[in-house]
Amino acid sequence: MVNPIRPRRGFKLSSIISFVVILSVLITIFISTIIGYNTERKSLFNNTIEMNGIAALNLSKTTESLVISMQKSLKVTADYFSDIELSDKNVLSQLDFFMGTSPYFNSLTIVNSDGVIVSTSPNNLNLIGSTPTSEATLESLRLKKPYISKPFHAITNRLIVMVSSPIFDRNGNYKGFVGGSIYLQQANIFRDILGVQSSTTSGSYFYVVDSSGNLIYHPDKYRISDNMSDNPVVQKLLQGSSGSQRVINSEGQNFLAGFAPVPAAGWGIVSQTPQEHITDISANVIQEMTKFSAPFVLLLVILSFWLSRKLAHPLNRLATYASRLSSGDDSLKPMTSDASWNYEANQLVDTVALAFNKLREQKEVLHAEANTDALTGLTNRRTMGAITTLWKQQGTPFSVILMDLDHFKSVNDRYGHHMGDEVLKFVAGVMVSEKRPDDYCCRFGGEEFTMLLPHSSEEEAVLVSERIRLRIEQSVTPIGESVTMSLGVASFPDVSDEVFELFKYADQALYQAKRDGRNRTVAFSSLQSMARI
Repeated sequence: MVNPIRPRRGFKLSSIISFVVILSVLITIFISTIIGYNTERKSLFNNTIEMNGIAALNLSKTTESLVISMQKSLKVTADYFSDIELSDKNVLSQLDFFMGTSPYFNSLTIVNSDGVIVSTSPNNLNLIGSTPTSEATLESLRLKKPYISKPFHAITNRLIVMVSSPIFDRNGNYKGFVGGSIYLQQANIFRDILGVQSSTTSGSYFYVVDSSGNLIYHPDKYRISDNMSDNPVVQKLLQGSSGSQRVINSEGQNFLAGFAPVPAAGWGIVSQTPQEHITDISANVIQEMTKFSAPFVLLLVILSFWLSRKLAHPLNRLATYASRLSSGDDSLKPMTSDASWNYEANQLVDTVALAFNKLREQKEVLHAEANTDALTGLTNRRTMGAITTLWKQQGTPFSVILMDLDHFKSVNDRYGHHMGDEVLKFVAGVMVSEKRPDDYCCRFGGEEFTMLLPHSSEEEAVLVSERIRLRIEQSVTPIGESVTMSLGVASFPDVSDEVFELFKYADQALYQAKRDGRNRTVAFSSLQSMARI
């Protein structure tokens, strides 16, 4: 008797197909995830370290301009006192004027050649007549030339950096120096220009060190004056180098740092981001990829059981779909032609497009905020520097007009800073209405404004200056009365082929207008003519 063949149970074809499909999808997702993670991490690493290098370089240029402007401001002050007897009653009011018109320093001090403090502004420090013994004071007296100190504790026990400029009379005799103090652990010009850094999701921040590696600017004010010379990046800065690299800080944390020197002061700027931030972002990308993929994986599991009953046709569709999925085809459509699926796909595309549009709009807003003055809407000082640098590189001739409202402090004192701001916005509106399409109106700082006129001679710039001056003088401002302004004009390259010198000469013309009685325009060429006479 022949034994019947017992049927082999085995696995159902539908189960095999489903298993193969699920396994293929999971492997594809796993490989795509690993590749995506490594690619994203490498890209973020390179972009972050490059952006920190660019940020450090831009900040160094900003700080360089700031230091040069500070030194110029002190030089103008020192020149003013060159032929004035240095006594408190002689210099106090003018020192207060310079303090009120200069945004750079927390206080100004005049020390005579004997090392005695003659006057201070603000005059609430009770230091007049005292003899400071700080290394900064002694070094300024010894050098008899412009000097920037290391951080030190002053007589008032404040941690400061002092910038000084010597005072010589017309015969070249040394009379002392005028020193501007920056209170490092209080509100100061660095925080105004570089910004107060708040905590960020990335943990990024930047700091400034002096020529000895001492911190003079840091988001943690209690770390200011700490010595960072053992940091590899700071060591390169002290050698005058710039660039970007990975660095381990004193607490053993890995950072992606960019660094650039500030030659005018011998300082250096470091912008850095924790490396763990890159790892966290990459991990978040994987999590988002997993969340995004999970519904599709579940859908494929369900579809696999249904497709297994269709054998060849469903298998072919499945292979095609898996191939396109693994290749990352952005045009991949849902597997069924159900209208509801098409609707969902359209909604997803619309949502992604909306998200990118919002991102672009946000980028445009941030770009505008970075390049314009928040109060007046005019071009800010940083962008003004970029424009003039580009024009110099291109050999474009241009004229610069420096404007300063006369006695603006009295407007703020009498009507309040809110109405003072309204006056500034009014002046900005007049400037914009008088400019040509290619001209730039800029806010230089405080009540100071600048106009850049490409392809304009000094004579043309003077005509524009006078139009603006007369309109301001003849107009009723938001405070119900008119105000006046003084203006200085200089042209590139007629006066100078260096941008910083051009602004210096325009500033000298502006101060001459102040000295001549205010409410007038002075061209630098007229100063040169007077000097020759």
